[in-house]
Amino acid sequence: MPMWSFCAQFCSRVQVCKSINFIAWNKTCQINDADPGDSKCGIIESTGNSFVAASTFPKQLAGQCQGNNCKRNEACMQKGPDYYCVPLHIISPVCSTKLHPRDCSDLPIGSESGVYTIYPTNAIFDVYCDMDTAGFGWTVFQSRMNGATDFYRKWIDYENGFGNLTSEFWLGNELIHLLTSTGNYKLYIHLEDFEGNSASAEYSDFSVGDSATNYTLNVTGYCGNAGNSLFYHKNMMFSTKDKDNDRFKTSCAQMFEGGWWFKDCLQSHLNGKYLGGEHFNSGNGILWKGWKGEYYSLKTTRMMVKRH
Repeated sequence: MPMWSFCAQFCSRVQVCKSINFIAWNKTCQINDADPGDSKCGIIESTGNSFVAASTFPKQLAGQCQGNNCKRNEACMQKGPDYYCVPLHIISPVCSTKLHPRDCSDLPIGSESGVYTIYPTNAIFDVYCDMDTAGFGWTVFQSRMNGATDFYRKWIDYENGFGNLTSEFWLGNELIHLLTSTGNYKLYIHLEDFEGNSASAEYSDFSVGDSATNYTLNVTGYCGNAGNSLFYHKNMMFSTKDKDNDRFKTSCAQMFEGGWWFKDCLQSHLNGKYLGGEHFNSGNGILWKGWKGEYYSLKTTRMMVKRH
């Protein structure tokens, strides 16, 4: 474009344009969908550039669209006395067009359950999004379904995560902390037994502390029909077979073969050994005492969070 004012006039007719960068040496106009202080989309820097917010443009640059409701990435252009919408033929940087959900609740309505990439704060990682079990937008951090994955693991494994997001997995204590520290989250726990029955426990407030707290569990506000078996573990640090943070005289993680927020020792343990229903060892297996008691190992579990 020959001059800055033409670039500004073009921006004023484009609904997504919030700022422009007019590159003086080659008379190029970059339009951006963020204000100058917020834009991170590859702005070209050189002497003589004009990088300004659209909100500062003179009003006479805006022109009139006369009722045309142009869509995203369309410009309202003038032709004689009339105005019309035309596709905007520009090269858009990825960061201006790609969806960056903070968690599964930010995905477009109608998205199906599956693996998605999320962007809480400055981190980027994949998660499994459950859109069916308890409604839309739940981010899953634990899943058991067939015993194919070993959950009797060391601290580093539970810290970093393990398993397969489409089957059995633990997302990782560091990522669970990172996710639940970016807002207010509720927890939903879905349980199934080997007889075709299911139950659930929901907590209105849930978060996990950072590594300095040994990923302490914060959980309150129970409702559901499974029993409040996680509340017993509130304010407890996480424990694994190689790092004992419980209050019992011996290692609960070693005794019950899995990582959890053990206390003295447990009322629940969804990371326990996959035993397949009724058994004779009290507290062993995938345990939720409030629903099936101490001598039953569950078939399926899913722990997931949602921002509110």
